[in-house]
Amino acid sequence: MKNGIGLLSNGELSVVANACVALSRLVFDFMSGLDFVEEGGVAQLASVLNNYCKLYEQYVESKQKYVDDLSKDDVDEEAKKAAQDALEKLEIPDLRLGRAILENCKSCAEQGNVREEMRKEENFFGNMFRMIKHEDEIVSGMACQALANAAFDVEGRPMLLEMNAIPEFVKCLTYKDVDTQLSAARAIGNFAMDSYGRQKLFESKAMAPLVAQLEAKDENGKDAIEPRRAAILAIGKCASDRSSAVELCDIGALSKLLSLMDTHWKQLGQAAEDAVERLLQKSQSAKLWLRGEVDFEDRTSDGWFDMGVGRPYTSLADLQKETVNTNREVLLADASQDNRLKQLVEEVKAECATLGLSQIVLDKRDAASTEVKKKCVVKMAEILSQRLGGSILYDKYMDFGYSTEIQRCKQLRKSNVVWVGDLKKAGCRHRAFLFKYLCDLVLPYLCRLERTKIERGAHVGHAWNVVKFFGDVDQEGQQKTYTVDLMHNVGSLYENGTDFNPADEWAAKYQRKDVYHFISLG
Repeated sequence: MKNGIGLLSNGELSVVANACVALSRLVFDFMSGLDFVEEGGVAQLASVLNNYCKLYEQYVESKQKYVDDLSKDDVDEEAKKAAQDALEKLEIPDLRLGRAILENCKSCAEQGNVREEMRKEENFFGNMFRMIKHEDEIVSGMACQALANAAFDVEGRPMLLEMNAIPEFVKCLTYKDVDTQLSAARAIGNFAMDSYGRQKLFESKAMAPLVAQLEAKDENGKDAIEPRRAAILAIGKCASDRSSAVELCDIGALSKLLSLMDTHWKQLGQAAEDAVERLLQKSQSAKLWLRGEVDFEDRTSDGWFDMGVGRPYTSLADLQKETVNTNREVLLADASQDNRLKQLVEEVKAECATLGLSQIVLDKRDAASTEVKKKCVVKMAEILSQRLGGSILYDKYMDFGYSTEIQRCKQLRKSNVVWVGDLKKAGCRHRAFLFKYLCDLVLPYLCRLERTKIERGAHVGHAWNVVKFFGDVDQEGQQKTYTVDLMHNVGSLYENGTDFNPADEWAAKYQRKDVYHFISLG
């Protein structure tokens, strides 16, 4: 180790290159890293890298000067010919040396104790960042692999973000070398570990290249498994906030991950499944599309939409661009744009406050607070029903025509996306969608939206809401849940039953479950 480090100061560049290659193999664990540090290897390697950077920068400056001379209109032909000749004779600094130095940097940066000393060395990581911009893809890729290790450290990520390193890592995702692709994807995943890093990834437009990495290939055109897995893990980390999760779903991450879940590569399938779960936790629109349900803990927010059933997942922006047609409408809840919905939200909040709802009541689990919450659910159901055409007898539901109203709303916005605030008449699906949105604002974590799983027949797309009230349990302590009637006996709460309490017959009837699957709505 000591002799190898000593050779880094040798005047022969070929000797330095060989020393770097040897040292890259000698530094492979904590103890060898400790030896490297104690023998002054970090300072020597930093000096070698700095010298190479100076040579490369001189080369870049000369090259740019000649290119500029060739592009000038006021330069005579003789001068242009001289510039062209000089450009052709210009030689890039020894690539073997550059690759060897970065290979050594990469192996050293893999050890945490060496990496810590490298951060202390002035401009060490700054010079590696200069090398990630090297025109030789191998040198650039090795710099990427070395820098990617710094992204593992809490102290290293801010330093890299300050350098604006994310675009360079994104660029490296497209390299042919599998190790470089893998390192770049891992670095991006590490940046996504905190909200500031995710914001920088968003600003750098890193999401789309990351999703493209789910189809990574090696230099021979074969599937690159480890880079794909690293991209999957990075996507899972990026999905930690709603805006990132929605963007990832919109640009195709969800669809690609679903296909990877069925792959014969087990290491991809499990990782893809975990990433899908993370996306669905933050994107309720995607969860409703895929699972046909949005659970109690899934809080919806402005921008939530329902595509219905039977079509591929599509972003809201693309849905809004579609030509108006007679296909199933997309429902959108967004009070930030929809003034009528905003008024409805304010009305519901005011009515619930009148009934005694407050944060204190929301936090309590006693009988009195449960009764207040139940009254609020009933009041919301009544307000919603009155707003959307009132009630109708169960057996007359097929006579409750609202298709004309749907077309009116489509024409109003010149879109197949229907703003729920525009609706004046609507069926079970629309009411359940709106009720979930309202409940998440007023009674968070107490409402679930479910949609029938059948794909044909009169009940396709039928949806309903289930509510619960913490502290409302049966004699054995099991949580009670209720199906909310928004259409027929508006405001009725039908108990779904527990292991000890039988379900209300109207629960299955309203949900069109069991035998009611086969009974026409008419």
